[in-house]
Amino acid sequence: MADNNRRIILVGVIGAGEGASFLLEILRDNPEVRIAGLAYRSENRWAVMEAWSQGIALYNDFRKLVENDEIEMLVDVTGNPAVEDYLREGEKTKSQLLSPLGAMLLWRLLDEQKKMEREMAKNLAEQEVLYSAGVMLASAANTKQTLDLIMESALSITGMSAGTLALYDEEKGIMQIKASVGLSKVGMPENYEWELRPGGLTGHILSNSHPTVITDLKNEKAFDTSRLERIGVRSLIATPLKVSGKIVGILYVDDFSPREFSDREKNILSLLALQAAAAIDKAILLEKAEFMAVTDGLTKLYNHRYFVRTLEKEIRRAERYNYSTTLCMIDVDYFKNYNDTFGHQRGNHVLTTLANLLRLSARDTDIVARYGGEEFAIIFTQANLKQARDVSERILKEVYETAIQGEEKQPGGKLTVSMGLATYPEDTLTPVNLIEYADRALYVSKKMGRNRITNFSDIADMAS
Repeated sequence: MADNNRRIILVGVIGAGEGASFLLEILRDNPEVRIAGLAYRSENRWAVMEAWSQGIALYNDFRKLVENDEIEMLVDVTGNPAVEDYLREGEKTKSQLLSPLGAMLLWRLLDEQKKMEREMAKNLAEQEVLYSAGVMLASAANTKQTLDLIMESALSITGMSAGTLALYDEEKGIMQIKASVGLSKVGMPENYEWELRPGGLTGHILSNSHPTVITDLKNEKAFDTSRLERIGVRSLIATPLKVSGKIVGILYVDDFSPREFSDREKNILSLLALQAAAAIDKAILLEKAEFMAVTDGLTKLYNHRYFVRTLEKEIRRAERYNYSTTLCMIDVDYFKNYNDTFGHQRGNHVLTTLANLLRLSARDTDIVARYGGEEFAIIFTQANLKQARDVSERILKEVYETAIQGEEKQPGGKLTVSMGLATYPEDTLTPVNLIEYADRALYVSKKMGRNRITNFSDIADMAS
């Protein structure tokens, strides 16, 4: 509980030089001491202006300040023997006198106290950052949010304005930047990647359990830092991210001028790195699990379950915003013949080849899925029949022109696909019927000779 009756000591300062400026600064927030007056000889001093801004009484004659009975302590910071002699002569004041030597000691003691208070405040702030980081990382929604939170925490701890977080791809043996702050405007490309080289800086960072510090890249002789120098980085602290000995990545914090890093900063970043590595590893594992749950294992396209669920959502969205959505069903022509001729392994290679072609040919907003067996599906979102037909015809042509090993044994000497299109709301209003109608159109394409596209609307017109 605060002591509201705490006594405040009123201090008078004689002099407006550097010593006075120092006292004004360190005593400004002291709850037990208040500077009540300042005597000056020249009003063009910083201390005079600062005292005026703090509402401290100003005296252009130090003797007037000495005569103020409310002042309990006088501090002489002039270094002027005449002032010192005047204060010692007789009983000119009831205030306690502090000599220049005593004032110097007071400054040092108060400065040390101020430093300790700043140190304690910084330690507390760092612990709060670590705690907050732990709480937020535990609830991060995805890997990107996790990486951004780590980057934000690292910069908050060090007070620096730039940094990157690179993840290690073990299969490819490369590092890739996945989060970056303060470097894009100076030429650091997004998703920049590089290989680990024997004897390189990256390998050195990862081989240590503690942060690697370079205080000035221009003086660094052991490693090639030219890429960082080109974008203006002058100093860095790089912390390896590892979980149970497994490399996760590296957290870099950079500065554009030479800089020393304290042991406390190194230690706090090491603690953050432990939290970060575990959080990243967990986020990646969760995303992999989520990816596997909606992805076909062979083709890496969306699986049947995800396709059905997404089609229902897209139809609801199309209804809400009053636009068309077209479904395309695709089947590999005479695929059984290819499998019987070359075996399932070669057949699987054909499916993955076609899957990649479909993925690259479709628009970014479209949903490409493996429907089952040798059948694929594309949901052309916000696309009417003509728009979907244009993309489908391009796919049909690209499949025909793609060289497939052994396709000369296929009927017609080429491996081809047949396609069927149905559109919401022109053909039907339900997802189930949309699949059925696109499938019917696909069947007609196969019946009419394959390697072609059929619109369900054309079938409906013929039937009527």
